[in-house]
Amino acid sequence: MRQIVIAGIQTNMCNETTARMGGNLGYDVLFPLDAMHTFDLTGPFGWTLTADELTRATAVSLHGGQFARVVTTEEVLAAAAK
Repeated sequence: MRQIVIAGIQTNMCNETTARMGGNLGYDVLFPLDAMHTFDLTGPFGWTLTADELTRATAVSLHGGQFARVVTTEEVLAAAAK
């Protein structure tokens, strides 16, 4: 099985891009949301999203788009211990 686990900074930028590419390349992508971090962001028209809102949007996009399995660090570690 070709599998990757993604962690780090920034959830909605580099991490999300890596997950999408991994999914497109046929990897089983695990995305432990609690092993990441992002920051509030201001976009066009003065719109601002909090880090929590951006994290949730990323999780929904990746899960709903079937690019990755959004999981917890505990789930990744439990699977690795088997």
